[in-house]
Parts: sequence; C-alpha cells; structure tokens
Amino acid sequence: MDWLVRTPFAHRGLHGAGVPENSLAAVAAAADAGYAIELDVHPSADREAVVFHDDDLERVTGAPGRIQALRVEELRRRRLLDSDEHVPVLGEVFEVVAGRVPIMIEIKNRRGRAGAVEPRVAALVEGYRGPVTVTSFNPQTVAWFAARAPGILRGQTAMRFDDDVADVPRWLRAPLRQLRFNPRTRPHYVSYALDGLPNPWTDAWRARGRPLIAWTVRTEAELTRARDLADNLIFEGVRPPTGDG
Repeated sequence: MDWLVRTPFAHRGLHGAGVPENSLAAVAAAADAGYAIELDVHPSADREAVVFHDDDLERVTGAPGRIQALRVEELRRRRLLDSDEHVPVLGEVFEVVAGRVPIMIEIKNRRGRAGAVEPRVAALVEGYRGPVTVTSFNPQTVAWFAARAPGILRGQTAMRFDDDVADVPRWLRAPLRQLRFNPRTRPHYVSYALDGLPNPWTDAWRARGRPLIAWTVRTEAELTRARDLADNLIFEGVRPPTGDG
C-alpha cells in the first residue's frame, strides 16, 4: 500500500476557475500534475457509476434533479458550472487517468443499503490497470467490498460529526466517529476529517501501523497540521509537493 501514502489526493480532482469539480478536466489536470485523485460516485437510475458529489444536480449543473433518478444518457446532457464538461462516469475517468496516478473512489451511500452501485464499481476497478481504492462513510458499503471484492483496497471514511449532518443517521454518528465498525468492515486505511484529529480512535489505529488519511486540507496551516497528524491528505486550494504523503 505504499502508493496510498506517497502522493497527496486532489479533492474532486484538481479543479478551479473554468475546471469544475469531479470533471474529466479536473481529473486530467490532477494526473498531469502528478497528484493522486479523490472523486465521488453515485449510482444512476440504470446503476452506472456516475462521478458527482451531491445527491442533487442543481449546485453544479444549474438544474434540479437527483442523480439516482436519471439514466446516464440523460446525465450526459448536463453541463458542469457553465463549462463544456459533462457529468462523467467512472469508466471515462479510468480512460483519462490510464494508471498514471492513484485514484480514491468515495462511494456516496450514507443512508442506503449496499448494492446499488458497488457491483458496478467493483467490476470497473477489477478491470482497471492502475492503483485504485474505494472508501465510504457507509460501513455497509465497506463491508460489501470486504465480503465480495476483498482484493480491492478499501477505506472507512469518518469524521467528528459535531454539526448536524442530515444525510448520516444520528444513531450512526458515534460508532463512525469512534471507528467501531472497523472489526467488521476490515478497512485497509481510515480517511478522517482533519478537524476531528487527533483523537483516541485514530491514534490507536495509527499505533497499529495502519494508514490514516486526513481531509480536506485547504490552507498552508492545515497542510502542516495534516502532515503532523496523518500519513497522507486530501487537498484543494493549496498545492502540496507531489510525493509528500
């Protein structure tokens, strides 16, 4: 797993002015710069793995609609942030990156049961030549990969949950914060929000020699802090040196 901690992950690709988040342009920019890539995946209505962060399309495409209610052919017609970029699918990302840098796929499934998009992601990952990992807040998703695709590197995403996170059930927050699902889901690493570090649970995790990745780093001060508290980081708005996990 050396590659997992060697290169910082660009949050939703290397996006910025004229380059929308989770677009093929952001993915290409990150790969060209030598950064690893973190991206988000939802299932479409026809259970394709769609690269997009929000449940709803309006913030990034300007028009309402839920990802899971639309088929890929409908999603392709949406443009991202007034650009020429369309809503991509995971297979297109793999074609652009072509094994040049690592990819972290966060499966957006905080409330649902596993199975809507996990099989498609697993099939694509298993056919891809290049370093790639999957992660999720939902322990059912992580457990799905542990049971059905154990050869795919998997991570558990977690945070402090101080604020009201509407799409994470209240009963689930303390077990996630304290990494209590890890014995069942058997993640290879933990991806934890930087503002929740340090804490006893991630300290114990690292004490066993397990990788910890901090997210999301947005300033130089946070970059310094993440380097002290974790083994690698997910960033946006700053430019850490490549190979500085």
